[in-house]
Amino acid sequence: MKYTLMNAEHEILEFKTYDGGSINIIRLLDEFEYAPLHFSRHAQNTEMLNYDLGAFLRSRTINWARSDAKDIFAAAGVSDNIALSLRSLGLSLSDHYWYRPSGSGLKWKDVGCFDREFDTSFGEAILRRDYEALAKADPYTPDCTLGGISKKAWIRIDGSPMLLKSEAGTSKFIEQSELLSARLTERLLEKDDYVAYTRCEFAGESYIACRGMVRSGEEFVPAQDVLAMMGDYCADTFKYISKDEELLKRFTQTLEESGIENIKAYYAKLAAAFNLSLAGDCHLNNFGFIRDLKTMKLKAAPLFDRGRSFGSFGEPIENGRYSCAEYAIESTKTVFIMMLFHSTLIHKDWDFSWYNPQKLEGFENDIENMLSICEDIPKQYIEMLKAAFQYQLDYLNQAAGYV
Repeated sequence: MKYTLMNAEHEILEFKTYDGGSINIIRLLDEFEYAPLHFSRHAQNTEMLNYDLGAFLRSRTINWARSDAKDIFAAAGVSDNIALSLRSLGLSLSDHYWYRPSGSGLKWKDVGCFDREFDTSFGEAILRRDYEALAKADPYTPDCTLGGISKKAWIRIDGSPMLLKSEAGTSKFIEQSELLSARLTERLLEKDDYVAYTRCEFAGESYIACRGMVRSGEEFVPAQDVLAMMGDYCADTFKYISKDEELLKRFTQTLEESGIENIKAYYAKLAAAFNLSLAGDCHLNNFGFIRDLKTMKLKAAPLFDRGRSFGSFGEPIENGRYSCAEYAIESTKTVFIMMLFHSTLIHKDWDFSWYNPQKLEGFENDIENMLSICEDIPKQYIEMLKAAFQYQLDYLNQAAGYV
């Protein structure tokens, strides 16, 4: 089938899909400058641009590793995640890209999810595991481009779209540690620097919820895409960038030329949040930038996705596989690995003028209060986390010049 890759109302290129999943670009269109940022590197190389397009389409799908993925595909009557994404036109609330079927006559105002009150019954059916309702729901929603392994979907709360997600497994610790990490960024940073997270109940289950960070006329550009535009495909985490002086220099120059101001303050905020929360999910799609579609300039995106922190990505307690003590041991190993990983992450020449260590006074009490309700971890583990946090805080204070 033939499609046009669109950015809102802008026509970027035409492509064709084949049985078996292969993709072929037919031709570039007049508004190619509205393509994803990293496409520009291969604008004159059709073979490599085909590769970029294929990777782009695959990145905008439901992950096969999600526990509910196969049920969703079966209910929707599709064979795989790409077929579902194509059927939903690749709609997202992270950007304005979509796939217009050839001859459909569809316009952005008809399908876009930013300015249109889209039907949330598809996402609600996912969360309820009501696959009969899902089969009948309007598929023109942003739910079919949500990556990651968490069960997640967009619903409307108080008139605004909210993203709800729930980790696999039954450990209360996984949820509480993410809320604790969110609490950390609330104390550490200014309001515009982070995405706020809260707990939300839906259909009798508990979820972590947040609002979208991208507005109409903007798109999220993950750090991975900036590096791809630069021709670097080896980096996998923020630390990889920070420890390579030449790469960090080129990365900084690229961002400054794209409109980013005071990038060294952004690096410092990112590193401080990763360091203090012992984050294990700081890969290159979990931070990035926001591009204005009118000016094409970039700005730093607020920090988001506070999961996989404080050792909470050990094996979940499920089906009796791990006892509480065994889970804590696994998570303890993770914490100490993260302590070693984040060492040398922070550069002393970054801008810490925004940093106020007094905002973090007593955070050990937050750790105690928020994790003590978790029946699946022993008290000794919480004490160890408090000590690990203090160790990381001392490291940050020294790097920021407060010691």
